[in-house]
Amino acid sequence: MKTAVRVIGILKESGYQAYMVGGAVRDYLIGELPHDIDVASSASPQQVKALFKRTVDTGIEHGTVLVLIDGEGIEVTTFRTEGSYSDNRRPDSVEFVQSLEEDLKRRDFTINAMAMTEDLHIIDPFGGKDDLQKQIIRAVGDPDERFQEDALRMLRAVRFSGQLDFDIDQKTLYSIQRHAELIQMVAVERLKSEIDKIFANPRTQKSMTYLAAARLTNYLPAGRLFEADWSRYQSSGKAVYGWFYLLYKQGSKFEEIRDYRFSNEDKRLIEKSLELAGQEFWDQWTIYQYSIEQLEMAARATGKKLDPAAAKEQLPILSKSDIKASGRDLMEWSGNRSGAWLKPWIETLEKLIVYGELKNDKELIKDWFVNEYHRHA
Repeated sequence: MKTAVRVIGILKESGYQAYMVGGAVRDYLIGELPHDIDVASSASPQQVKALFKRTVDTGIEHGTVLVLIDGEGIEVTTFRTEGSYSDNRRPDSVEFVQSLEEDLKRRDFTINAMAMTEDLHIIDPFGGKDDLQKQIIRAVGDPDERFQEDALRMLRAVRFSGQLDFDIDQKTLYSIQRHAELIQMVAVERLKSEIDKIFANPRTQKSMTYLAAARLTNYLPAGRLFEADWSRYQSSGKAVYGWFYLLYKQGSKFEEIRDYRFSNEDKRLIEKSLELAGQEFWDQWTIYQYSIEQLEMAARATGKKLDPAAAKEQLPILSKSDIKASGRDLMEWSGNRSGAWLKPWIETLEKLIVYGELKNDKELIKDWFVNEYHRHA
């Protein structure tokens, strides 16, 4: 916050208005440490750039300049109003203004439409402070207009319900229900970003209840899957667990959510965790085959009591590379060249060591192998 205050001070010294705005103000008022503090100012982007040595044009067409100062980055956005939203996603035009209230009027919810001066005085033209006390998520002005401007705001309301443990104002909720089909206009990357935050927050169940009540599940990609039973869901703080959980609860495969465009790493994690969760019996070989994260996710969803890291530590080896004998050793001891015959022998060796039936010692492995190889030759 000190850096934001310094930026505001420099702007004000030059004759411009400047305030902290948005989520940082909300978080400050509910006693949380604000992150990613944004500043709104009457200064134009060019005027901001002229005042600070280091800036980045992160969204200059919409009035936003990133100011780099004291090792931090503070986004400074010019007071603005927005034109019509013909695609329900982004404004067709942006007009810079000199009025803070005009700028706050364009924001999504009252709890995000407050500003704060450098001496922590709150400017609250739409009753956001009162809604914070009542723990209500209410659209600024006419909710129909807010959601027609940007349909993602409907999903943001659902996300905030769980993130803050607030209720959605009835008029706002009814508006979401009426406009739910507009969510189809939002880019899938933006949808996934909000859903990820829902899965990572500690009250996912509340958000998912609102998601269905708001009729958004009727129009989201793979929307029916979100109507799973979330009563036993305990967030791990990682969004990927939520995606795995809904597939596990619905008995579905990864292909059903692929439209949300996952990284290859997350795709593999989800698929392997689903594979593991479908196995009733887990033993040393199970612990060996799956990663700690896969074990954690599957154990959490299935209710198995397991400390994956501790279970891994009990294993004699963690991978093939830990085996004291190599494929080259097996070729030398057998007098045989490399070929398809090696793979089953290494796999057998691997299992015997994991199950504790053969000690991971090169001489003992040699004795076992020479005896078994010649016995089966």
